[in-house]
Amino acid sequence: MIKNYLSLFLLVFGFFSTISFGQVNANDDIFAVVYGASQVTAGNCLLNDTVNASQAQASNVIISMVSSTNPGISLSGSNVIVAGGTPQGTYSLTYKICDAANASVCDTGIVTINTKILANPDSFFAPVCGFFVGNVLGSGPDLNYIDTLNGEPAVLVSYYSQPDNVYHPATVTLNYNAIYPEILIQSNGDIFVMNPSFTGSYVLTYEICEIAHPTNCSTGYVNLTLFYPPPYAIDDYFMEIDNATGGITPSVLDNDFSPCSGGNLNTSNSYITPYTVSPGVTLNFDGTITVDSGTAPGSYYVPYTVCEFNNSCAQAAAYFAVVGVSNLVANYDSYTNYPNTTTASVLNNDTLNGNPITDSSSVLISPLSTPPTGFTLNSNGSITIASTVIEGTYVLPYKICSISNTNDCYVNYAYIVVFKNRITGKVKFDANSNGCDPGDAYLNNIKVKNVNGSSTYTSYTNYDGASNYYLIADVGNNTVSVTDLPSYFTVTPPTQTINFATAGVVASFGDFCVSINSNVNDLEVVLIPLFNVVPGLPVFYNIWYKNNGSTTLSGQVTFQFDNSKMSFLSSSPSPTNLATNTLTYTFSNLTPFESRLVKNVKFQVATPPTVDSGDIAAFSASVTPTVADATPTNNTNSTSQTVVNSQDPNDIAVHEGSTITLAQAQQDYLHYTIRFQNIGDSDAINIRVLNDLDAKLDWSTFQLVSTSHNCRVKNKNGHNEFLFEGINLPGNLNEPESHGYISYKVKPISSIALGNVISNTANIYFDYNAPIQTNTVSTTVVALGNDDFAFTNFNYYPNPVKNTLMLSNATTIDEIEISSVLGQKILSKKVNELQTELNISELSNGIYFVKITSGGQEKTVKIIKK
Repeated sequence: MIKNYLSLFLLVFGFFSTISFGQVNANDDIFAVVYGASQVTAGNCLLNDTVNASQAQASNVIISMVSSTNPGISLSGSNVIVAGGTPQGTYSLTYKICDAANASVCDTGIVTINTKILANPDSFFAPVCGFFVGNVLGSGPDLNYIDTLNGEPAVLVSYYSQPDNVYHPATVTLNYNAIYPEILIQSNGDIFVMNPSFTGSYVLTYEICEIAHPTNCSTGYVNLTLFYPPPYAIDDYFMEIDNATGGITPSVLDNDFSPCSGGNLNTSNSYITPYTVSPGVTLNFDGTITVDSGTAPGSYYVPYTVCEFNNSCAQAAAYFAVVGVSNLVANYDSYTNYPNTTTASVLNNDTLNGNPITDSSSVLISPLSTPPTGFTLNSNGSITIASTVIEGTYVLPYKICSISNTNDCYVNYAYIVVFKNRITGKVKFDANSNGCDPGDAYLNNIKVKNVNGSSTYTSYTNYDGASNYYLIADVGNNTVSVTDLPSYFTVTPPTQTINFATAGVVASFGDFCVSINSNVNDLEVVLIPLFNVVPGLPVFYNIWYKNNGSTTLSGQVTFQFDNSKMSFLSSSPSPTNLATNTLTYTFSNLTPFESRLVKNVKFQVATPPTVDSGDIAAFSASVTPTVADATPTNNTNSTSQTVVNSQDPNDIAVHEGSTITLAQAQQDYLHYTIRFQNIGDSDAINIRVLNDLDAKLDWSTFQLVSTSHNCRVKNKNGHNEFLFEGINLPGNLNEPESHGYISYKVKPISSIALGNVISNTANIYFDYNAPIQTNTVSTTVVALGNDDFAFTNFNYYPNPVKNTLMLSNATTIDEIEISSVLGQKILSKKVNELQTELNISELSNGIYFVKITSGGQEKTVKIIKK
């Protein structure tokens, strides 16, 4: 209610009058308290009251209590006090405030005191064919993760507990906003999935209300991710096959089955992507394996992925031996040509009876499968490339058989790189600011761009281990520049241009020279997961950090992990310091553009029930110093991995997880890591990874972070191609060396919006084999927290923070909690003030989450401790 007064002073013979208005506004309040044996301060009733449009304070108002519906509810100054022993319930207190400067101007307000009811958010990750998912009330001893009434677990259905047969009456009722007919929340809070094909991520909204006072309610949210459980794929062991005749094995599907239906897998309910495993060995659509005549004798290991039509997949392998002898040997071939040319003969490095094949008429050569379009395998072993073939990498498997013994055959393949035109060059760093000279070093992993009309090609230096870049070029004008360097570096010349009149030309540019124009500190760190997290198995990470600035820096890298789920084993180098859940590595003299790796940070994952499938393993890394750092947001990096029971060695992961906030999407990078492993029994000579970016990712912001081996990167208009040429990646006989990865970052488009889903997948080619498609990762842009009236004027600063974090709000801050990215509660503080400060100087550097409670509502923000 608002009161006004008018004071009128009239000077009878004067020439003016003065009119002044006063205003007092006592706004109603709602406080939530936990009733108990001790006195409780419910809140300050003046926090939302005003005097003459200014904040009402004890110094500018006269406050008094008018009435209370319970004698235990009283006023002490401006604080509403609940006496110890007051029964829980809903009460009201009426108070009056008057302008201290004019006691006749007053207003009354009503404070409602409710029993504190809190519906905490829930997260479930569950298989769709399990039907029962969980209960919205939550479970466990930690009240931060279950729904409560008056500080005790809320009860939807009365029950008795043992021992002593204690009766627990129902205290709350449940209201569910059923926007998904396929998902049911029963009156006891149990969540059921009624449609076994309803997969995806969903947010369910429900409300619990106090039975004794039905208007006392709290809204809760359930983040629900439903997935198809993978089928059961079991290894197979087949009989020997004679290489003189070849043969076909039984289907690998014969002993595989679905966990949801319980039935065996076959071509009517599942599929296998067919591909060639080794020369002469092919996995077919139906799961059988064809072994060609002439296949080299030896033991064979054929990995496969089987997927149900709901796209849930599993991996297994088939084992068999090929027996026999061969006097003929065909070796691997590699060529680099341009369209409308013919290669040398593939026979040039093959042998018959231990001697080079000098006469092509002594053997019969034929393609093992249909050659790529535009390629012709000639009778003398040469390969003709048509003028229509586009730039790219191709494989052509072939078989040669002896004319004198047509059962004596051998198979292998030719790897052919076809290009239109090529531009090569290097980028040099003028470290001593005297102009680039022969003594200055070349830079690696620098992005270089070529623009020709509507086509833009990008690549990176050092694809060949010699600091060169290799750019594709079209006929016509090609303008090359060094791109994505910060403004405190100058590139000379800014661009270089060349015109190609025909295809098949290689041109080399003079060096680009990079110099410093101002001193800037800028460190970056990225945490690279190398394996899935599997209960009972080791897991590995790389920590990549780089000096993006123009000054030489020394400092430390820290890595936080959940020591309740895993224990640290080793890393290269070893940590400088090992705390309970934090590894620290010191570094010195990190020069501009220099990056380093802490390799193979190894942990042993605990076994069930300590760690189970579906659990979340969270990690974070940070790099210091951050004083005057140009981009402090990249001084920390975190990732969360869902624990799985089987490990797919060829996959893609997004470090930021399945959800990001709109603010993150508009400002930050998404980090992706593509992992691959050669699980065959021979080296993979060449590996190619294709990765087309989602339309909601801005491909022009793409930046390569790190690769496990030298890699030639080809980017064109959102199409990424990573070429590991001559990688010779070992197979399962050398498992530790059989792994590789690609890590990069890219920003969402500027028009990204709430609800948008960003997906990413990749295809991995091992030699001439058909591609192995990775999983698809999805990131949804969501709102963070419940930003309603309780936090309309909420502020926190500074961020990043070194010692003291300041927080303020328009309504009382009741409580503050700080948790690590691993979910461990670090600090809890009762506040009951409009503003407060937290001393966090003793916390380790890294990322933390601060949960603020005000007016029965909660808000969570992320801070960076430096």
